[in-house]
Amino acid sequence: MFKPDRSFGLQEEEMSLLLLFTLSLCWWAAAARSQWSEKPKILFPEDMIFIGDSLRVTCTLPIDYKGGECRLYKDDARLPFKMMIATDWSCVFQVTSDELMGRGRRPGRFSLKCDYQLQEYTSVSSDSRGISVHRQVPPPELSVSHRFVSPEDSVEVHCDADSYECSYFRNQAWIATRPCRKNLTGKQLARWKKPTLLLPVNLTCTYGVSPPSNHMLLFVVDTSQASSSVDCKVSVDDDQMPAFRNDSWTSVGEDGLTVKVQATNSTLRTNETCSHIQTQT
Repeated sequence: MFKPDRSFGLQEEEMSLLLLFTLSLCWWAAAARSQWSEKPKILFPEDMIFIGDSLRVTCTLPIDYKGGECRLYKDDARLPFKMMIATDWSCVFQVTSDELMGRGRRPGRFSLKCDYQLQEYTSVSSDSRGISVHRQVPPPELSVSHRFVSPEDSVEVHCDADSYECSYFRNQAWIATRPCRKNLTGKQLARWKKPTLLLPVNLTCTYGVSPPSNHMLLFVVDTSQASSSVDCKVSVDDDQMPAFRNDSWTSVGEDGLTVKVQATNSTLRTNETCSHIQTQT
């Protein structure tokens, strides 16, 4: 009886699978080439330093070019001002403020980029990234007219700085800018915070690129959050006590409810409110 030969069909199927596998490898290789780039990246942790500081600059390499040379450039210079031999997938340079400023020793903004070279091969340059060098300026001195304020009332704050434009912060969160002597309402001091009966505010200020000022402890008292008249005791650090002078402060709400605040000598936890410390109804 005649039996059909299936070997030819099997060989044809195997050839088709082999061709499909080969085409898949070619596609993946093409995709990998399209995603790979010879372009290095330049990285550093901050965009500003002060005179006398140094900056850690990393030039990352797309492949392991051990033995090749990493080169660092400043601004539009055609010649590198720093070079090193690559021992890993990245080169790390220490750049001082003097090296950035150059002979003129003038603060300003500069740009950095890098490339790498191995024998006769030179990569494309990385993108440029800017870095600013500033002179050190002293921190300003912050003073306030009083320490307790209701949301609708205001307190005069003075950031004693050689500038017109000062910025004010509550626990490092920006709340207001300019001028360096101004009135801040309780609402501004409590900006972005959930309404509470008693909100402690650690206020600081800066100008330009100055360090933060001394901190001033204030309290925003919101009588609308009280269900009845209440006496509050709050604890403050020893160095803050002279500013409070152990005096009490009373706020009267629209419905006649009163909140009386008395400062005591201890340590304040800034997340505490009146109801969490000690209350008397």
